[in-house]
Amino acid sequence: MEILTRESDSFESNMTIETTDDLQDNLEQQTKWSMEILPHNFAEVSLIPDFINEVYITMIPGAACWETIQTAQQIKAVGKHAVPHIAARSFAGVEELSACLSGLQEAGIERALLIGGGNSQPAGDFSCVMDLLKTGLLAKYGINAFDFAGHPEGNPDDPNSEFHLLEKLRWTEERGIPARIVTQWCFDTDGTNAWISGLREKGIRNPIHLGIPGPSTIKTLMRFAKVCGVKASTNVLRKQGLSLSKLMFVNKPDKIISELSGYDQLHLYPFGGIAKSAAWLIECQSINN
Repeated sequence: MEILTRESDSFESNMTIETTDDLQDNLEQQTKWSMEILPHNFAEVSLIPDFINEVYITMIPGAACWETIQTAQQIKAVGKHAVPHIAARSFAGVEELSACLSGLQEAGIERALLIGGGNSQPAGDFSCVMDLLKTGLLAKYGINAFDFAGHPEGNPDDPNSEFHLLEKLRWTEERGIPARIVTQWCFDTDGTNAWISGLREKGIRNPIHLGIPGPSTIKTLMRFAKVCGVKASTNVLRKQGLSLSKLMFVNKPDKIISELSGYDQLHLYPFGGIAKSAAWLIECQSINN
């Protein structure tokens, strides 16, 4: 793995992947994007292109909720919609969850991405998203629309991830609550397209926003894969080696987008940095204009 990283980083500086005709066709059909940032990146929010209206805030295990609240305020200050992650297993109990939701309400948050979270063990009373939903606290504090995480390549922390996704979608549908699916980043395009088709065949009509890894290096992607739990992607990467990295990741994620279909929106994870991802997004947008 050490050799793979050095070779891919070196290759990145010498290679340019031209945007394909297929990418242009996809962008003509779908030009809506959202982006995800870490709380400590809030100072770079102004670099995010104007055409991106929704900015998601990652809740990292062990991070304090005030960081998410502060970042949400920064995002709102530049005229964008903040969508914070709310990680069930990060909260010690109802009191701590209420305090966080109260702060988010003051920041004007009305939609959130609900996740189980990266903690292997719950910090308190909540072990999954359904535990959060059943408290009724989200509605009490003005959060009346939800996003749920989708895992086209599976979730190593939850072997029944699709079952649990369908459970949450049914719960919100029964109550008339708007809900969307925002997926983890992935690069198995055939598998992702099949996953979308499978959901549609089951009658799921909720919007699906596909996670796309921003322009980055293999080294950075592998580090984030460990944090995000993208087991399938890292396994494919190890099997295919440098050839796959050259094809998809070294410079731009253009090829991934050209092979995807059936989604409603794209969601960018700026692994290589907000400035680099913003420049790439602007380039993509200019293709469509």
